[in-house]
Amino acid sequence: MKYFLIFMLAACSVQVVAEPRIFGLVAKSTSDPNFVLAWNACDRAARKEGNFCELLGSPEPANAHLQARAIEAALTSERYAAIAVSVTQSSFIADRLTQASIPVMTFDSPFKKEEKLASLPYVGADNEAFGRDLGRLALATAPEAGSICIMTVDHDPNLAIRVDALRRYLAGDHPLKSGQRLSGQGGWTEPTRCPKLPNAHHREALHQLTGILRDIQPDLLVSVGHWPIVNERAFIATMSALGDEQLNTQIIAGVGKISTGHREMLRQGLLQGLVSIDFEDIGRLVYEQLRYMVKGEAVSPVTYTKSILVPAQPLLDDQALKVE
Repeated sequence: MKYFLIFMLAACSVQVVAEPRIFGLVAKSTSDPNFVLAWNACDRAARKEGNFCELLGSPEPANAHLQARAIEAALTSERYAAIAVSVTQSSFIADRLTQASIPVMTFDSPFKKEEKLASLPYVGADNEAFGRDLGRLALATAPEAGSICIMTVDHDPNLAIRVDALRRYLAGDHPLKSGQRLSGQGGWTEPTRCPKLPNAHHREALHQLTGILRDIQPDLLVSVGHWPIVNERAFIATMSALGDEQLNTQIIAGVGKISTGHREMLRQGLLQGLVSIDFEDIGRLVYEQLRYMVKGEAVSPVTYTKSILVPAQPLLDDQALKVE
């Protein structure tokens, strides 16, 4: 009888131990250090409660078809309690999620407003505010305005929001259609030869950067993402090879975490400013929201993280470069 009771108590104790939940973060690219930061932060928060976060997707540059495969594999595996998706091409990815049987949210990049899934919870930067912050740095760097090339990737919904917000800010909030280039508004013009990146790859970005600085020579180049500077050594080498050819153009970029290399670029005058997104905070908040969704609890439709603006002027002030 004694051993029977011990057995029953042991069995009951096993039954009350909850199975760990696994949450998937579907990145645009698993080799992008920003998504690695978000995943690590998500996983750290999850492990404190006996759960896990996994980074899903392809190490290739952002590609909607590769992302769709990752989503379909995650949904059919029945491995995940819920997933969060950083949206590449809005309508294409929405079609892959309409029949999802587990909770789904977005992070870093939401669906376009016209999509049926636009109401899914979102955690990430306020892309409108991010674009305006880039505009603030642009005006601080080039107060007399002038010519500008905006580096972005085509068919990316959150990047399009940033670009539109940047243009409106520089135009003095003059009404512009989405995608409309600046043609004198606020004193700014965009040369027609300013290209868009076909994909989010640093080699392509550096190739385009070289062409822009040599052939177009705008007063200012604003990259709404980190592509030209994500490989810090390659960027510094490219700028060194250009020599005096790059002196006519000042450069501002949007980044994730501000690194020691970024600080060095600022000190050397290779960059005139940065707007930084806290991807670690994004990852932590993604886990929090996914956990609530699985429990059936209410979640905020939108959770914005704060961006960090490094102004163009006090570049030698270490306090201005701290990431809080």
